[in-house]
Amino acid sequence: MTEGHSQPPVAIVGMSVLLPGSPDLDTYWRNLVGGVDAISDVPAGRWDAGFYAPDGGGDTPAAPDRVYCRRGGFVDEFARVEAARFGIMPNSVSGTEPDQLIALGVAAAAITDAGGEDRLSDRQRVGVVLGRGGYLTPGLVRLDQRVRTAHQLVRTLGELLPDLDPGQLDLVRAAFTERLGPDRPEAAIGLVPNLAASRIANRLDLRGPAYTVDAACASSLVAVDQAVGELASGRCDVMLAGGVHHCHDITLWSVFSQLRALSPSQRIRPFHRAADGLLIGEGTGVVVLKRLADALREGDRVYAVIRGTGVASDGRATGLVNPDPGGQTRAVRQAWRAAGLDPREPGAIGLLEAHGTATPAGDTAELATLAEVFGPRDTPAETAVIGSVKSMIGHTMPAAGVAGLVKAALAVHHGKLLPTLHCDDPHPALAATRFSVLGAAEPWEAPVRRAAVNAFGFGGINAHVVLEQAPPVPVARRATAVVVIEPERVLALAADTPERLAELLAADDATVRTTVTGRAARTRLGIVEPTAKRLALARRMVAKGRPWRGRNDIWFTPEPLLGAGSRHPGKLAFVFPGLEAEFAPRVDGVAEYFGLSRPAGHSVGETARVGDIGRHGVGVFGVGRLLDAALRRMGVVPDAVAGHSVGEWTALAVGGLYAGEEVDAFLDSFDPDALRVPGLAFAVLGAGAPRVLAEIEDRADGRIVLSHDNAPGQSMVCGPREDVEEFVRAMRAEGVIAQLLPFQSGFHTPMLAPYLDPIRAVTERFELRLPPRIPVWSGTTAAPYPATEADVRELFIRHLLEPVRFRLLTEAMYEAGFRGFVQVGTGQLGSLIGDTLHGRDHLVVAANSPHRDGVSQLRRVATALWTEGAEVDPALRSEAEASRAKPVLPPVRLDLNGSLVSLGEPRLSELRDELSRAVSRGAGPHRGSRPPSPGAGRVVPTRSAPRNDCPPLLWEAELNALLDETAATATAVIAASRTPTPRTYELRVSTETMPYLHDHCFFPQRPGWPDESDRWPVVPATTIVHHLMDAAEHTAADQGVDGAVTVAVHGARFDQWVTAAPPSTVPVTVTPATSGHYTATFGRGARATVEVAPHHPATRPAPWPTDPATERTPDHSAQHLYDERWMFHGPAFQGLTALTAIGESHLRGTITTPPAPGALLDNVGQLLGYWIMATRTERTVVFPVGMRLMRFFGPHPAPGTPVECLIRITSLTDTTLEADAQLLIGGQVWAELSGWQDRRFDNHPETRPVERFPQRNTLSLPQPGGWVLLHERWPDLASRDLIMRNHLSSDERTAYEHQAPRGRRQWLLGRIAAKDAVRRRLWDHGEGPVFPAEIGIREDAQGRPYAIGVHGRTLPELALSLAHRAEAGVALVVPRRANGAPGPGIAIEEVADSDDHALALGRAERELLTAVTARSGASRARWATAFRATKEAVATAEGTGLRDGPRDPRDGPRDPRDGPRDLGDRPRDLRDRPRDLTIVEVRPGADGPDTTPVRLVVEVVATVPGQRPRRYEVHTRTIANPPGLPDRDYAVAWTTGPDHQEQDQESDQ
Repeated sequence: MTEGHSQPPVAIVGMSVLLPGSPDLDTYWRNLVGGVDAISDVPAGRWDAGFYAPDGGGDTPAAPDRVYCRRGGFVDEFARVEAARFGIMPNSVSGTEPDQLIALGVAAAAITDAGGEDRLSDRQRVGVVLGRGGYLTPGLVRLDQRVRTAHQLVRTLGELLPDLDPGQLDLVRAAFTERLGPDRPEAAIGLVPNLAASRIANRLDLRGPAYTVDAACASSLVAVDQAVGELASGRCDVMLAGGVHHCHDITLWSVFSQLRALSPSQRIRPFHRAADGLLIGEGTGVVVLKRLADALREGDRVYAVIRGTGVASDGRATGLVNPDPGGQTRAVRQAWRAAGLDPREPGAIGLLEAHGTATPAGDTAELATLAEVFGPRDTPAETAVIGSVKSMIGHTMPAAGVAGLVKAALAVHHGKLLPTLHCDDPHPALAATRFSVLGAAEPWEAPVRRAAVNAFGFGGINAHVVLEQAPPVPVARRATAVVVIEPERVLALAADTPERLAELLAADDATVRTTVTGRAARTRLGIVEPTAKRLALARRMVAKGRPWRGRNDIWFTPEPLLGAGSRHPGKLAFVFPGLEAEFAPRVDGVAEYFGLSRPAGHSVGETARVGDIGRHGVGVFGVGRLLDAALRRMGVVPDAVAGHSVGEWTALAVGGLYAGEEVDAFLDSFDPDALRVPGLAFAVLGAGAPRVLAEIEDRADGRIVLSHDNAPGQSMVCGPREDVEEFVRAMRAEGVIAQLLPFQSGFHTPMLAPYLDPIRAVTERFELRLPPRIPVWSGTTAAPYPATEADVRELFIRHLLEPVRFRLLTEAMYEAGFRGFVQVGTGQLGSLIGDTLHGRDHLVVAANSPHRDGVSQLRRVATALWTEGAEVDPALRSEAEASRAKPVLPPVRLDLNGSLVSLGEPRLSELRDELSRAVSRGAGPHRGSRPPSPGAGRVVPTRSAPRNDCPPLLWEAELNALLDETAATATAVIAASRTPTPRTYELRVSTETMPYLHDHCFFPQRPGWPDESDRWPVVPATTIVHHLMDAAEHTAADQGVDGAVTVAVHGARFDQWVTAAPPSTVPVTVTPATSGHYTATFGRGARATVEVAPHHPATRPAPWPTDPATERTPDHSAQHLYDERWMFHGPAFQGLTALTAIGESHLRGTITTPPAPGALLDNVGQLLGYWIMATRTERTVVFPVGMRLMRFFGPHPAPGTPVECLIRITSLTDTTLEADAQLLIGGQVWAELSGWQDRRFDNHPETRPVERFPQRNTLSLPQPGGWVLLHERWPDLASRDLIMRNHLSSDERTAYEHQAPRGRRQWLLGRIAAKDAVRRRLWDHGEGPVFPAEIGIREDAQGRPYAIGVHGRTLPELALSLAHRAEAGVALVVPRRANGAPGPGIAIEEVADSDDHALALGRAERELLTAVTARSGASRARWATAFRATKEAVATAEGTGLRDGPRDPRDGPRDPRDGPRDLGDRPRDLRDRPRDLTIVEVRPGADGPDTTPVRLVVEVVATVPGQRPRRYEVHTRTIANPPGLPDRDYAVAWTTGPDHQEQDQESDQ
C-alpha cells in the first residue's frame, strides 16, 4: 500500500502452517505456548555429511564446499501431500517441486480453517499471493543433477579416460540419472517457480490473481501487503497470502557459511547478548484474508485484524548485506500511519514479533529501529513483549514473515503473550526500547490487544504489519448437529507400549469402552463391538504382545505395519478378485452410505449364475469399482493395485490406466455371451504349480495347461473337458483335492487365442492414460505394468493367454515392501495371499463378506488398517458426516533430499567392469596414440600422446597394471550381460505389394467387385512365418553369420488376422536371443523364435512309415477341392495335386510347390483342412493358430517342385485340431512340422453351402407363406465374425461395429434374414447368382427397413419387414405398393410361461383369447404369444409401435438377451393397450379350426373421418429352435398388408 493512504481493516479468518515441529496450526500453537525447540540436526539425505567441517566456524573465511554448522529447522517428517484429494496422480508427485505441493496442502487447510470452500462464494474474486525465493529447491536440484551434473560428469570422465567410447559414457550417465528417479518431460512444469501460487489456484479453482513475490526474507509480508491491496481495491473479496520455503540445499548453507551468518555455536538466540548467528529453517504458512466488514457480516471467526501494512527499502545504504535501520524505520512508520495509529502512545502495542535473526548486526539494527519508532518505555508497567519464533524453528527465509504473522495473530486471538527461547541474557540495546523478552507464556491483559510483525529482507527490503484484536460481535447461535447413530461401535486405543495399553485395558469394561486416547501412538488395538467376551480376549492378546489380526473382530499390533509409528513403514495394496465359483456380493447400502453412484453394469451387487462368465465378470468389475470408491471416500488410498485373473481389469480401471468413462460405456454394451470357448473346462487343485506342471509334463500331449498359479497349495488347469475330467480323477487318486469348475472361458491359456479379436478390438480403442494414477501390478509378469502404450497393450493380451502367476505376484509385492492387502471384492482371494505369506508379518482384510452387510465389513477394514498405522478413521463416518469433517487422505511423502548421488549395486559393479575393460583396452605401448572412436569428439576430447618430459604418475601405472590383469574377465562379463538390440523391418501389407493375396481372400464376390475389403484378403500364417524367417536371416547376416539359413522355427503363435485391405505397414522386429536364435514378431499378429545357422543339417531324419491297412483312397480329387470351394484359395496358393490316402488319424497327398511366399506350407494346412472336412460333419472350418516346431533340412523348393506330404493327427477336441507333418522331396525329408495347431470354428452342415457358394445359397430357409426363417448356428464370437464378413458389405460392417455388443447378434440375424429373403425372391423371378454383399439393408426415417442394390445391382420395388428374437430371425419381402400404402409386417415372439403377453390385450381381446384357448385345448401362453405377435406384425406394417408414433419395425417385448435394438430402442410396457389396433376374429388355419397356424383379423381405427377401419388378415405359426440350440418356442405372425385377401391366399399357396 502506498504511504499516506489509510487502509481498510482486513480480517484474518483462516490460517494454516507447516513448520519445523508443527504439521498444523493446532500443533504450532501448542509449541508456541510451551516453548518447544524444534531445531535438530540436518536429516540424512538433505545434504551429505562430508560437507560438515565443525572447525570452520572461526574468523577465517569458510571454504565454499564446507559448512561449519549442521543444525536447523526441518519438516521432513511432515512433508506429505494428499495427492488424491487434489486430483494429482500420486506417481507424478516425484516430478513436482515439493514446495508447490506443500503450499497447496497448507492453503487448502487454511481455507478449511476459514470455514471451508463453501464460504468462497465467488471464486473469480479469490486470489493467491505467495512469497517464494529463487533458491535451488529439491526439484531443481534433481533437474540440475540430471541435466548439468550428469553431462559434466561424463565430460570430465572422458577427458581423464579418453579410451572410453560414447556408449560407455552413456552407460555412466544413465546409471547416474537412474538414481534421480524417473524422468518425465511433462513434469518440468512442476519446476516453474511461480507455480507455487498458480497450482493452488488451479487445484482449488480460485480464479482471481495468483502470483509469487520474491523479497528475500520479507517475501511473505510483502505478499500480505499485496493481498491487502487487492482487497482494498475491491478487485477481490478473499485473498490467500503467505510464504513458502523448503530449501536446505548445500549451496544455500554454503553462502550463509561464507558470510559467517550461521551460528558457530549451533544455537539461534535472538536478542541474546552473545547471539552469534542464525540457523536455517524451512516451512510454509498461509492466511486467508477478507475485508473486516465482509467477515463480520458473514459471521466469520476473526483471529486478528490487519490495521496497516508497510513496505520500504534501504535505498543507497552502506551495503547490500548490511541491515539499515533507516529503511526499516520507514516501513514500520508507514504501516502505523496506514493504521491511523501512533506507535509511541502508551499501550499502543503489546507484542512485537521481531525479525530477530540472532545475527549480531541484524539484532543491533532492528533494536535501533524499535527504539526509534516506538520510543523507550515510560513506566515499567507499559513494557511490551518482543519475541522471535526463529528461536524455535530457525530462519524460514521467505516464509519467516508469515510464521511470525500467524504467531502474532494466534497470540492476539487467544490473549496470550508468548516466550522466546535462549534469551536469558538479553542484548544491551534492548534496554533502550519499551520491549522485553518472556521466558514463559503469560496471559495478555489489555483493553485492546495489538501486535506488530517485522520481516526485513536480505538486500534491504523491509515489511511491517500491524495487527489488532477483532471487535466484539455476538456469537451466532448454531443449529444443533444431527447425530448419526452407528449400528456398531468401534473401540480404538493407542499407547506407546503394549504395557501401557494393558494398563488402559485393566479398568472395568464400562470404563474401557469410554476410554479415549490419542490416535498417533504406535501400539494399537481396534475392536468392533467391544463386548465383554471380546474385551477379555483382547486383554490376553495384549498381554502376550503378539499381533492379532481379525479373528473375533479384534486387531492388535505392538508395532504397526503401515504408516505412523512403524520403523519400516510398509505399503498398502488393493487386490481385486476375479471369477470364483460363487458370486454373492454384499454391497447393500454402500453406495448410499458414502454418497456414491453405482458403476456401470446392471448386475452390480446381484448374484450371478455359476458358469455365466460374462455376467459374472461384469458383476465382479462393478463390485470392485464400487468398493474401491468407498474405500477412497474412507481415506484409504493404495500404494498400488493388482488383480487376480479378470480382477486385473478392475485394477487397470481404478489405477487409472483406462479412462473410467470408456470402461463404463464398454460395460453398458458388453456382450456376456462373448466369453465362451466351447468344449473347455477348468479344474482347481489342492497342489502347487510345480507339482501340477510335473504331472502335466508327464502326459506329454500338451492338451492340458496350467492356467493359475494361485498359492503354494493351490493351482488350476484348463483343457478339453474330457481330458480335464480324467486329470482330476488321476490327481484325486494321488490324494490331491481336485474339483471341476463351471467355467468355459479359456482365459489365461493359449486356447483363447482364436477368440481374441473381438476383445482386442474393443480394448485397443480404449485410451491409455500413462502413467497411471496408481501403479498397477501385473499377474502375468509379477511386476508393475510397463511405461509405454505398446508394452501395456501387449501385456494385456499376454494376460489373457498366459497363466495367472498370483503366487509370484504376492511374493514380488511383499519383496517390494507391501505389507497390507485389501481384498476389494468377494471370495477367497485373501486366503491365497495368506497361504503364500504364511509365517511372514502381513495384513489381509476383505472389503466384502457374505456374513454381514457391506458397510459393516468396510468398518472392519477401517479398524484393521487404522490398527496397522493407516490414516483412516475406524469409526467409518458416512458421507454426510464426512462432509462436515472430511477424513484425512493418506498422503504421499515428498522427497526433500538434495544429497549427492551414489550408485548402487549391481549397477556399480557392472559399470566398474565396463570401464575397466575400456581402460585396459587402451593400455600398452600404443595406448596414447589410439585414434578416437567415431563421434567421440562430441563428448570426449581425443587424448594426445603422453609428454616425454613428464613421467607417468605412480597411481596411473599401478592402475594400468591392475586393469591389464582383469581385462579378459571384464570383457567376458560385459559380453554376457549386454542387452540385445532389436532390429525392425517395415513390411507394407497390401494387394499391390503382395499381389498373390488376391488368391487368399476368404469370401468370394461378384467379378469386378470394387471393394477389396469385402473379399477380405488375409496374409496366411505360413506367409507370416516366411517373413519372420527372412527377417531373422537378414539380421543374422548383418551380425556376421555367413550364408545364414533358417533351420527351425520354434513356438510360432498367430494371435490375430493380418489383412491387406485396408493396406497397412507392419513392423517385423527381430531380437537376438540365445546363440543362433532370434525372437521375431510380426506386428501384434504373430510371434516365433527363428533358429538360424550357416547351413542346413548334414543329416536328415528317416521318412515316417505308413500302414496301407489303416488307410483308404479319398472320395475326392484334389481338383475337386478347388472347384467346389472346399478350399477358398486361388491359383497362387493352389498346390494340392493329389490326395493319395486318408485314414482315421492320417492323410497323405502330393503338393506341387506354388509360387506365392509361404504357399507350400499353406498347402499342408489345406491338406489338414480336407481331413477334418472328409471325416467330420461339424466344426470343420479350421485356421492355424500355432506351430510348436518346424525343422528344415534343405533349401526351399522351387515353384513346380512336387512334395510328398504325410500328416499325422495327434489331437482332436471341440476347439482344436493338432497334427504333425513330414514333407519329402525326391524321397528325402525336407521338413518336419510338430504341433501344428488349428482352431476349429463353429459351423453346421446347413451352413456349409453358404460358406462355399454364397451367391446361390442362403442360411435362411423358405417357409410356407413366403417368409424366411434363420436360426443362429454360430454361437461363438469368432465364428459369428466369419458369418458376418461373408454377408455384410463394408458399410454394413461399420454399422455392425457401431451396434452395442449385446445387440449385435440380433442385428446380424435380422440383416442376414432380410438379405436372404430378397435374394430368394430375385432367384424365384429368374435372377442369376446374387452375393449377400450386393444387397444392402437400410432404414428410412421411421425406422422401416428397405433393400437396395449395391455396386451396380438393381432391384425391383420391394417392401421388406424383418424381426428377430433370441436365436431366430425372420423376414418377409413383397412388391412395394403404390401411394405409400402400408406394407408387409412380420413379428416373432418367444412363448413365455407367464401371462405377460395377455396384459397388452384389451377386454374384448382377452375374452377372445379365453374362448379360443378353451376351444382348442392349447396353452393360454401360446395363444397369448400368438396374439401379441399378431398385433406386433400389424403395428410393423403400419409403421408404428404399440406406443404412439413411429417405431422400429423389429421392436418386440424387451428381452434381456437381445440387447439394444437396431434403431429407435425404446422401453415398452407390455400392459400398453392401444385403442387403434384390435384383434377382432380368429379364423381357422390349414391344419384345423382352432390350432396354429391360424389367421387372426386385426382392425386398425381409421385416421380420416368417414373412412372405414383397415382390416389385416394375419397368419400365425408356432416354431421351435432346432436341436443344438436352447429349448425355445416362438410365435411368428406375418401379413402382406391390409384388405388384400387374394394376395394372402396366393401367399398361402
